[in-house]
Amino acid sequence: MATVVGSDTSASVQISAHWWPDGKETATLVAQAAEEMGVSPSAVIVTPGPVTVRRVTLVARGDGGKETVLASSSSSGMPPYTAVLTGPLLPDLLPVAREALDGRQGRLLVRFDGILGSDELVRELDVGEAMSEAPSGEKHVFLTHTATEPPTGPAAPAASLPLRITAAVGADPVRAVDLTGTDAAGSSWTVTIPSAGPVPTHLPAAESLGITVHGESGKPYRRTLRPDASGWTVDDAALGLVMVTCQAPGRTDGAVVTLEVWYEPAGDGLPHHRSVVLSAPNWSASWQVASAQDDLGGELLVDVTETSGDGVAVPKHTLHSTTPDVRV
Repeated sequence: MATVVGSDTSASVQISAHWWPDGKETATLVAQAAEEMGVSPSAVIVTPGPVTVRRVTLVARGDGGKETVLASSSSSGMPPYTAVLTGPLLPDLLPVAREALDGRQGRLLVRFDGILGSDELVRELDVGEAMSEAPSGEKHVFLTHTATEPPTGPAAPAASLPLRITAAVGADPVRAVDLTGTDAAGSSWTVTIPSAGPVPTHLPAAESLGITVHGESGKPYRRTLRPDASGWTVDDAALGLVMVTCQAPGRTDGAVVTLEVWYEPAGDGLPHHRSVVLSAPNWSASWQVASAQDDLGGELLVDVTETSGDGVAVPKHTLHSTTPDVRV
């Protein structure tokens, strides 16, 4: 994944890369080896070699072939030898980085220096080539253009604001979140959380960003994220998450209350089902639902099956609640 953040006078680039053949490259190598050995490709077994990666370097190549080292790092130390490189971009190198993210080859290069046995190895990854084939969610450009002359009015807002993620994203009820906006040049961008690579620590300053919330089922819904005093904060309230609590007070020890709970949103929220068993000593269970609103914004349908402390089955019954706090 590749990210450029900052302004046209001060920016940085972050590249996530690994030294590992992709499916096409592996298939080509296997086919060549099978032909040389006179066997079927299915008979060729590929395993990692004893490679030691000593250094990973991010290099910018400007016009005329002049190279500038932007960042250097070690790798993860084991296959696929992942490295994350972050370095500053001077104004004259900013176009080079943007061209690479747009798919132009020969502008940004990641070099892996390693050893295989007694042999020196260098593997070079062309960022432009990788980006030309990468999904749009793997590249991000967040830039704010600065004025050529100092403004005469109030101080200009910061080019970017910190991004904090406090909501649990990647599990029920929210599987993923897309943050979308438009840069100063009018180009749209999207950051997906969680993502395969590092999530930016800053996003462009703006009045608002769009949020698309995805769940395990149901149609994704949209909300608007506005900055607070600390920057961009993706919390439960921003995503429209509400805590549901079911309680069964007054039971004796040995009793068991089993609940089948369905949440049906009234608007754009995500439907949800959960099986819950309440027992001593807490007699309570809580979880979140995605209502897409500030309150429950829908209805809880609760099927109650209960066995008393002396083993007697209580007749099954159903509750309906339009509030997130349910007492059984």
